[in-house]
Amino acid sequence: MSVRHGIERALVRGAMGLLAAVPTRGRAALGRAAARAYLRIGKRRREIALGNLRRAFPEMSEREIRDTARRCAESFGTVFFDFLAATRLSREELLSVVEMEGADHYLGAVARGKGVFLLSAHFGNWEIGALAAGLLARPISSVVRRLDNPGLERELGRLRGRFGNATIEKKHAARGILREMRAGHTVAILIDQNVLAREAVFVPFFGRLAATSPALGLLQKKTDAAVVPVFCRPRPAAERTGAAGTGPLYTLRFEPPIVLGDLSPEERTVEALTARYTRVTEEAVRREPSLWLWMHNRWRTRPPEEARP
Repeated sequence: MSVRHGIERALVRGAMGLLAAVPTRGRAALGRAAARAYLRIGKRRREIALGNLRRAFPEMSEREIRDTARRCAESFGTVFFDFLAATRLSREELLSVVEMEGADHYLGAVARGKGVFLLSAHFGNWEIGALAAGLLARPISSVVRRLDNPGLERELGRLRGRFGNATIEKKHAARGILREMRAGHTVAILIDQNVLAREAVFVPFFGRLAATSPALGLLQKKTDAAVVPVFCRPRPAAERTGAAGTGPLYTLRFEPPIVLGDLSPEERTVEALTARYTRVTEEAVRREPSLWLWMHNRWRTRPPEEARP
């Protein structure tokens, strides 16, 4: 491990210990302050967020755009600190801070016995959502990209696996995913990030074609597993009391499942399925724009027909 990696790991471990002792509202205030500082310092990410929001919401004023970008950063600061603080939570405490809605959609999909894909996005607190979802029926596996810092990767893996959940390396995920599906298990996948053109299908996202991985569509066609959209939203600040108080911090909502047998042949193509998953994600983001990761350059890869001479 390099010196830099060692320092990064020490900082994260220190933050985990500190945040576990900080009350919920104090932790949220720290998260918002850290995020605002990041947004001021990180000019490139700030400009990406502002540019994305301007294109996605042309009806917004410049003031609304900047306010949404700020609230987006504050949201991710808060949910990241909440996730680090989850080291202290028991199973019962975790379930007390996450309110579940639509659980029957997920449990019904599990009952089919063909495995389940949980479709989510970098929206709200997807990490806390995965922990809570793994307590609902059985532990789940999440497809993830390994961090460059092996020490941080171990820390993150320990957090993700506290209650039995597992991870599948994104780079070579197909074999592991199919093994989980054959066993009737659940795999969580996020497909809302940019991919290379050679790996992509281009489907609409906020009115622009976005390079999107076709992996989930291919895997659903191969396994006939249900795809259940799920999003973990922070509750309003006034209601965030958590395990030490009376109300939950988050709402984990399962949407109606996408099942191949319910679709026409035209809707079962990989491109059509990928467009449907992306449309579900867009609908969630449109309802609460400040909860999605606008700092990511989602539209960076352009389709070949847009290439300039």
